[in-house]
Amino acid sequence: TSIPYTIAIVTDGTAVLGLGNIGPLAGMPVVEGKAALIYHLTGVSMVPILLDTTDPDEIVETVKHIAITFSGIQLEDIASPRCFVIQEKLELTLDIPVMHDDQQGTGVVVLAALINACKITGIRLEKAKIGLIGLGAAGMCIGSFLLQYTGNPPLGTARTEATIRRYAERGGIPSSFKEIMETADVVIATSTVAGLIEPNMVRKGQIIFALSNPIPEIEPQLAVAAGAALAADGKTINNLLAYPGIWRGTLDAKAKRINFEMYKAAALAIADCASEGELVPSPLDPAVHLAVTHSVAKAAMETGVAQRELDNDYFENTNIKEPPWS
Repeated sequence: TSIPYTIAIVTDGTAVLGLGNIGPLAGMPVVEGKAALIYHLTGVSMVPILLDTTDPDEIVETVKHIAITFSGIQLEDIASPRCFVIQEKLELTLDIPVMHDDQQGTGVVVLAALINACKITGIRLEKAKIGLIGLGAAGMCIGSFLLQYTGNPPLGTARTEATIRRYAERGGIPSSFKEIMETADVVIATSTVAGLIEPNMVRKGQIIFALSNPIPEIEPQLAVAAGAALAADGKTINNLLAYPGIWRGTLDAKAKRINFEMYKAAALAIADCASEGELVPSPLDPAVHLAVTHSVAKAAMETGVAQRELDNDYFENTNIKEPPWS
């Protein structure tokens, strides 16, 4: 059967990158593209599932009834805050792993890039004051991952008080745009507002990740010219570095779920694959996806969620699409 290496990529098309709420049919090229890339890079099959409802309960019920066909569920382009409820309910209900690429995929690559950015600039990540501008699906997860990795809650701001309260409930520190720009060592923006950060707002020595697509909050070259120690945008910090290997490693280990230790292992593997002075490696480098796969599978075993024990033959194998048991 094809089930062990087949996952569903499920979307309602309400938060398509750079396009917003365009609906599931118009969002089909995005999920088709992701499906083609993961198969090419890791041999995992992704089946696009377009949903003509935005009701969280209907989405959860629909996915529950089709889940038997798959070994994993990837949520895609589902707007916040509904995406949080949908993922939480599915994780409680299903006995297969669930990942929301806009949350965890982004969180992994941002963590990897930030680890290397701090090495390049000499900033200690564990001691850095980090500020998040935008607390949607990506921003909320980035905040959670950074809190778990460093032990220090980042500052966070968003358009609505309800979003800021949600962030505080998850352990973050409510802040303001002004305070973050004036005091943070690291600024991570996922606001979707092009040009939000003006050059005169940049503080000398800051790391700035302006991740909104297609136009970032500030162009990296403008941020550096204004005094930033390092700056990057969403074209560099790309989810393609993460989700193919995360899924391959999860499925190889037959993991029941994907936990933070697995996501952290993926981030560390991506960071380690970068050349000296480089934020992240090329997302088209097969060695990156092999490293992420093996790191995630190992973390699944070490944290007790793996249902397949993997031996040295597996970890010494360099053909990602043909594990020793194939």
